[in-house]
Amino acid sequence: MTERPRVFVSASAAEPFAAAPLSRRLEPLRSATFEGGFIPGVNGFDWSGLGPQARMAGPFMAPAWRPIAEAGRYERLPLTYHGFARRVAAASYAAGLFMVTPPDAQGLCSLGTTVDFAPTAFGRCAVRIAVINPALPRLPGAATLPLAAFDEVIAHESPLVEYAVRPPGPVETAIIGHIAALIPDGATVQAGIGRLGDAVWAALSDRSDLSIHSGMICDPVADLIAEGRFRQVTVGSLLGSRAFYARAAALPGLTMAPALYTHDVAVLAAIPRFAAVNSVLEIDLLGQVNAEWLDGQAVSGPGGLPDFIRGAHLSPGGLPIIALGATARGGTVSRIVPRLTVPPTLTSIDAGIVVTEHGAVDLRPLDREGRAMALIRLAAPDHQADLLKAWQAQG
Repeated sequence: MTERPRVFVSASAAEPFAAAPLSRRLEPLRSATFEGGFIPGVNGFDWSGLGPQARMAGPFMAPAWRPIAEAGRYERLPLTYHGFARRVAAASYAAGLFMVTPPDAQGLCSLGTTVDFAPTAFGRCAVRIAVINPALPRLPGAATLPLAAFDEVIAHESPLVEYAVRPPGPVETAIIGHIAALIPDGATVQAGIGRLGDAVWAALSDRSDLSIHSGMICDPVADLIAEGRFRQVTVGSLLGSRAFYARAAALPGLTMAPALYTHDVAVLAAIPRFAAVNSVLEIDLLGQVNAEWLDGQAVSGPGGLPDFIRGAHLSPGGLPIIALGATARGGTVSRIVPRLTVPPTLTSIDAGIVVTEHGAVDLRPLDREGRAMALIRLAAPDHQADLLKAWQAQG
């Protein structure tokens, strides 16, 4: 059986969906599988709608993609962010669609805000299609590609994909306070996006000699970077508002790097005091973590969570931090559970520091019983007795 051709697509802020219908070189590939690092809640375009048999593929799932997945037109790849980068590095794509800046005097176009997978994919594409977008900023360290190396060039100005930051509520604020108390001066910090990850940066404003090494950063950290609070900022993608994109090129210390580097466990392990801060959906009393499933259905993917947590485990003085609110649905459901009923995103051997609004505990030195008791103490008081009873019943 002949495999369906695959087309690589830039995603995140630089998703060139508006230009796709304009490409002549994509015409014979309208029923291909369009593959990229599409971000749930950010990249909403349905690439499977480009042709009668077209499909999408990526390392995440989102509720918005469930209808096309049920129709057999979305392929969820069971890979971490670094795993997807390795897949891209070994792939053979029939074509690639890349959003780039206008060329400079040397004829070089920058990949701007999004270099996580695109520079890796460029050499793996038989046909390379440039979408020149003047709205895309040219950023320090971002990979550049010669305009002459593209097989088709489309000039199309359009706004970058934006991401709206949600302010933290009381629960998130309490969790962030516990996290900030753990992070020392001189640390290198990674934080995922979302209400917790977006808000953690402001809580670190009194620290000195910090660096950032992360997959993605958003608006809330921009002011701190502009003030020179970080020695170095290494990321693969910027995602946020138009104002954030407009000021990005002037942020001091910013270096863009691909996911093969930013998410490489060996690279992370070599960074002293690497603090990885990531939120999850639930954790069980063994220390197994779920970051992908809600009510039995996939709502995300592992993303960079396993990469960063494993890197932090190996880093000298590293802090593998897992954060979550203790309850959901108005306090009626505990997010600390006796045993996961879905495949774990992190197994118990990856357990690190767990933080809820009720405190923080380092599971690494604890035995099985000690972990369970510590996690029960992090649960909401109304659920602790039931958790203890369930644990004792497990034997």
